[in-house]
Amino acid sequence: MARTSVHAINSDWDYTVEKVPVFDENGKAIKGQFMNRRQDNGQVLKVGVSKDYNVVNNRDIVNPVQDVLAELGLEPTEVKHYVMGGGSRYKARFEFKDTQVEIPKVGDTMGFRLDLDNSFDLWHRIKTMGGGLRLVCTNGMTTLDKSHGISCKHSNRFSTGNITKAIKAALDGFYDLANDDNPFTLMASREVSQEQGINILQSLTNKGDISEVRREAIARVWNGPDHQEDEGRNLYNLLNAVTQYTTHEVAETNFAMSEGINNRVTKHLIKAAEDEKFLTSLWTPAESEAVAVTA
Repeated sequence: MARTSVHAINSDWDYTVEKVPVFDENGKAIKGQFMNRRQDNGQVLKVGVSKDYNVVNNRDIVNPVQDVLAELGLEPTEVKHYVMGGGSRYKARFEFKDTQVEIPKVGDTMGFRLDLDNSFDLWHRIKTMGGGLRLVCTNGMTTLDKSHGISCKHSNRFSTGNITKAIKAALDGFYDLANDDNPFTLMASREVSQEQGINILQSLTNKGDISEVRREAIARVWNGPDHQEDEGRNLYNLLNAVTQYTTHEVAETNFAMSEGINNRVTKHLIKAAEDEKFLTSLWTPAESEAVAVTA
C-alpha cells in the first residue's frame, strides 16, 4: 500500500530554514557536511546537503509571486498553503475563478490556477506550474507545457526575476487555451465508445501509469458522470473522469500521486488525440486484459 502524505492546510508556512554544519559525536563540525534545520523548532529537514546549497525560504518565493500577481491585476479567489513532512516540503495554490477562458468546441469554462512548490529535503526543485481549474467541478487540469513554469535549484543562481517571467508565461499559456488548436479541444474531437474508454484505462494500467485500484475508481466516474458536461464520450471527458478522481479523492492527502497520475494520463491522451495509431493501440488491449467496471 502506498504511503499517505498528509498535508497541513493553511498552517504556519512562513517558517525559516537554515543550513548548519553537521557535527560528529565529539561535537566537531564534519568538513563539507551540512543539514537543513528549522529555526523555530529545531526540526532537522535534511542531512547531507552540499556546501553549494543555498536555502530559499517559502517567503522568498511567495512574496515575489504576490507582487507579480498584483502587477498583473490578478486577485486570487482562494489561496491555500500546504506544509508537508514537518516543513520539509511546501506547496502554495492560488486559484483565480474569475480569470476565465472558454475552451473552443468543448463547452467548458476554466479558471486560472497557479502552484508553487518548494522543498528542503531535496525531494524536488523550486517549481511553479500554471494550469486550468475546470469550473463545473473544480477539477485541476494541466497541459504539461513546461515552458510555462520554472524548475530551479536552491542555489545562488536563484532569481525572483525568473518567477516573474514564469508567471507571465503561465498566464499567456492559460489564455492560449482559447485557441482552436489547444490540446483539450483536440481531445474533445476524438470520440470513443464507453467500452473503448474502459479499455484505454486498462491499457494505462497495463503500462503502469495508474494502479488497478485507481483504475476501478476512475472507471466508475467514467461510467456514471456527475455532470451533464461529461456525458459525451471522447478523450476529453475521459481525462475529466481521471482529474475528477485525482482532484477530489487523492490530491488533498497526496499531491505527488495526484499530479503524477494527471501528468502521465494527460501525456498519453494528448498523444492519442494526435496519433490515430496510438489511440487505436490504447483502446484495443489484449482480450484477457480488457476489464469492464460497473458503476
